[in-house]
Amino acid sequence: MKRSSTKAKNTLREQQHIEQKLKLCQAKLQVLLDNVSSGVAVYCAINDGSDFVFVDFNQAAEEIEQIKKEDVIGRCVTDVFPGVKDFGLLDVFRRVWKTGTAEQHPVSVYSDDRIAGWRQNRVYRLPSGEIVAIYDDVTQNERSELAARMSEQCFRAIADYTYGWEVWVAPTGRVLWTNPAVHRVTGYTPKELNAMLDYPAPLMHEDDRDRICRAFQSALRGSTGNDVQFRLQRKDGTVVWAEMSWQPIFDEKGVSLGHRQSIRDITARRQAEQALEKAELEKETILDSLTEHVVYQSKNMTIIWANRAACESAGMRREQLMGRHCYQVWAQQDEPCVDCPVIRAMQTGQTEKGERLTPDGKAWLIQGSPVRDEKGDITGAVEVTLDITNRK
Repeated sequence: MKRSSTKAKNTLREQQHIEQKLKLCQAKLQVLLDNVSSGVAVYCAINDGSDFVFVDFNQAAEEIEQIKKEDVIGRCVTDVFPGVKDFGLLDVFRRVWKTGTAEQHPVSVYSDDRIAGWRQNRVYRLPSGEIVAIYDDVTQNERSELAARMSEQCFRAIADYTYGWEVWVAPTGRVLWTNPAVHRVTGYTPKELNAMLDYPAPLMHEDDRDRICRAFQSALRGSTGNDVQFRLQRKDGTVVWAEMSWQPIFDEKGVSLGHRQSIRDITARRQAEQALEKAELEKETILDSLTEHVVYQSKNMTIIWANRAACESAGMRREQLMGRHCYQVWAQQDEPCVDCPVIRAMQTGQTEKGERLTPDGKAWLIQGSPVRDEKGDITGAVEVTLDITNRK
């Protein structure tokens, strides 16, 4: 009888010890749940897994979901979070509850009329048959990643589809990045340019190489340059004209990241400029060979250009005549001549003629012809004057 009583007492002590360990374990678990940064929700299945009732809900989950623990305990998950089915998490709950195999629900957007955000869930089944969801609010990370992707896409959309050739050069002088336009301008691929150890020397025409390499060294020291023209030798050996601007690049702390170069193929423009220069030279040569005085004037009678004969008659260089009024130079008066053919030509839009005597006793035949712009508006006139003193 005594032995039986002792055994009962030992059993009772063992049971009490187990209960104490269980309570201590539960207390530790609760402290752990209340101090982890992840949300933790424990559920009990009802109606053969058709829904799940909240059994526990930690402090992090309260902060993530902006709802109190006492407002969810004992309630169905479909009641508290009506978007859980569309979110796809309810199906995960059911599979884990039935199979006991843990699953991770991919990062997705949960939303209902009360709350919305990106969530990442991991679901497990406990030995008790309850399931637990450990999850994190990754909204800020997803937004940052989305913003980064959008920023990268915007950069690519702008940089890769910019018609001009863009280059990012490191402070050491190595090419860090270039856009696809490099192939159109130089014939080299971006990969070939990035591997070019002595950039930009191999691309420069020998007559411009030293000058551009000096400019490149200046850019490495932080200078800014605009519209520097040079001849560029393409991969196939052909030579084109290019124009380059550059400016330094810094990060948000003011640390140098190198410099950016913007380079444009201006071959067509240079050819047009050269053709224009040639035409201007030919025009000037022809007009300077005439004995007649040829003067191009603005609408207010200001001299814009004069040929050699006109300059010699006034005893001035072309630069001295430009900006003066014709009536001041040849008629020595402060107002336009009466019935001036040039004024009449600009008024009528037709060629007008007339004769004039100057204070030195010479007689002149004057012809005025209007000058029009591409819209047909009169912008000035050309005066052609012939000395007819001898004929008179």
